[in-house]
Formats: sequence, structure tokens, C-alpha cells
Amino acid sequence: MFWISSKIKLHFDSGFLPYLCTMKRFISLARLTFSNFYLGTSFLFLVWITFFDGNDLISLFNNQVKLKETESEIKFFRNKINLVIAEQNSLKGSSAAMEKFARERFLMKRDDEEVFLITEDADNSMFDWISKN
Repeated sequence: MFWISSKIKLHFDSGFLPYLCTMKRFISLARLTFSNFYLGTSFLFLVWITFFDGNDLISLFNNQVKLKETESEIKFFRNKINLVIAEQNSLKGSSAAMEKFARERFLMKRDDEEVFLITEDADNSMFDWISKN
């Protein structure tokens, strides 16, 4: 930073001078701002509203983002509910549709049947085997 020699002169390091100039600018800006009562009060009010108030601007922005996310989730789930209701209404119509739904979704079977599940793993696909060889 700086040091005082035996002759009471200030010697500044080369890295300290830009900080000193910046600090002088800041102090002159603060004097200008707070010399006028209305500018100073307005500045303090904006700082208070932005950072310290219970309903500060940062929290307000975060709440707006959460609100938009929640509204999009509500829209998504309402669409899903409508799809489920439509599927439920189609199943109420016939027992054949209900049986098909139970067989496909819950893997139900009759006593004299066997159910085989064929799954395709991405690790065991034909294209992976060809690319390895």
C-alpha cells in the first residue's frame, strides 16, 4: 500500500495509485450526491428498497421468476388432467377398451396366457455393436 519514510514523505506502491484515484472519484461523487438533500435521500431510498427492505427488488424478481415457473407447471398439469379425463371417459364406454388398457399398462393377463416383455437397451443396440466392430 504505502509507507512513511523517516523524512515523513508518503511513498506509494505502483498498485495503490489507481485505487487512490478511484477512491477520490468516489468521495467526490458522494459529496455531490449528499450535498443536495433530495439526491442523497433518493439515493438512500433506492439502496434501502433494493437491498434491505422486506420486499426488496431482488426478492421481488426471484418471486416473479418462481411465479412464472409455477404458472407453467399449472398449465402443464391441467393439460395432463384433461388427457387423463379423456382417457377415462373412453375407458368407461366399453369393457374391451378397459381390458386393453389393463393389459398394456398393468401387464395383466389371463390365466392361460404368458406375458413377455421385450425391452431395448441403448447399450445393446445393433448400431452400437456395429460401431464397436
